[in-house]
Amino acid sequence: MDDGFRVGLEGLDSEVTGTELATSGTWPAWLSGTLVRNGPGRFTAQPGGRGQAAEHWFDGPALLQRFTVGDGRVSYARRYVRSPAWREATATGAFGFAEVGTTPPRSWPARVARLGRPPQTGTNAVVNVLRLGGRHIAVTETPDAIPYDPLTLETGDVLRYTDDLPGDWCCAHPHHERDRGLLTGFTVEYGRRTRYHVYELADDSLERRLVATVPTDRPSYMHSFALTTDHVVLVEYPLVASTPSLLAGRSIVDSHVWRPDRGTRFTVVERASGAVVCRTTAPAFFCYHQVNAFDDGDGALLVDLPSTGGEQALHQFDLAALRGPGPRNPAGELRRYRVPLDGGPVTYRLLSATPLEFPALAYDERLGRPYRFVYGVGTPESLTTTFSDRLVKVDVEDGRSRTWAQPGCWPGEPVLVRDPTSAAEDAGVVLSVVLDSRRRRSFLLALDAGTFREVARAEVPDVLPLGFHGQW
Repeated sequence: MDDGFRVGLEGLDSEVTGTELATSGTWPAWLSGTLVRNGPGRFTAQPGGRGQAAEHWFDGPALLQRFTVGDGRVSYARRYVRSPAWREATATGAFGFAEVGTTPPRSWPARVARLGRPPQTGTNAVVNVLRLGGRHIAVTETPDAIPYDPLTLETGDVLRYTDDLPGDWCCAHPHHERDRGLLTGFTVEYGRRTRYHVYELADDSLERRLVATVPTDRPSYMHSFALTTDHVVLVEYPLVASTPSLLAGRSIVDSHVWRPDRGTRFTVVERASGAVVCRTTAPAFFCYHQVNAFDDGDGALLVDLPSTGGEQALHQFDLAALRGPGPRNPAGELRRYRVPLDGGPVTYRLLSATPLEFPALAYDERLGRPYRFVYGVGTPESLTTTFSDRLVKVDVEDGRSRTWAQPGCWPGEPVLVRDPTSAAEDAGVVLSVVLDSRRRRSFLLALDAGTFREVARAEVPDVLPLGFHGQW
């Protein structure tokens, strides 16, 4: 099996304030703007491989990267997020808070002192980037977001909301509806009474409005959720938390257990009233990123997602596992679940045989509505690699797919940039940051979103660390 992707786990200490990249191909004349990517930059607390080692892919200090495209030219910059977590780790050589898979070094008395207290969460905003009105923020699965400048990548202080919404954990993938100027997300409050709090936030506000509070006996690890025009859908996988472990300061990985006997529960909340419309359970499965959801017009919601098993959902991204031998397949089976609003049985059908993760679609136009095309990273159906080695485009109406792949290349999340001169759903370009492990460098790839053929690329003379999410 080809494990060349591992060079993307070596880390990178240097920062770049701005440089023009060598390009090839033809960049569309209409393409003008900036792609900002987020993800771990290194996998130790301090530069040079010094200090405490991160134990999970999700735990490295956050590094923002910027690709600015215009007039056929591409400039590039990168900078570490100067969060309180970054400053503490850099100064002390240790991670100060429990991360997804990394626990801070603490003495037994310090651990005992933590018992019964709310879990301490860090500010390593490593997962995603969002645009809220005129604000740009880096976020993770803890409530603290870090503002940044999209041109210089300089970061500010932790964003402070003006409300008192409870939450020890949160969703790193809130949904933003540009036509409504509204962000929808949820937090998780741990304690004797564990609850999900669904909220809305207007673009011009820092006060989150509580939509609904949903109690749960065992909180689920939910990395994302689904949104329709009228409903919020929390997909509660049976990867559930031990609240005492979280309160004791253990990592997310060490505090969650796979309980397939519980099944996967779909909790549907009406956005207008905050009422829980139904909570209905399907056989157990797991998913990191939903694709889309919408009303079928016949009393049910259709929820599309790449489904995987959940027992190793978190552990498969332990750095020891990623750097070691053995098969792993982060891509999932693309399914469409039908969730009756009257609480009837949940069913699903397969949309495509093409494995897929990091899904992307014509988001502003199709979120919460019927759609046709989804893009993602994938693996061969016969597992000949241990990581995603291709970009895929799937037609959910007929299941057919297109693929871009090159030997030794490991693409990151695709970002669809729509062509403003066309109304076609797949008119535009798909951007992806690709690691070329054989040449030990990375490049920004642009594919025609319709034909899925390469139109241009811009070369970065470095191995860029494997990252997560970005926004145009």
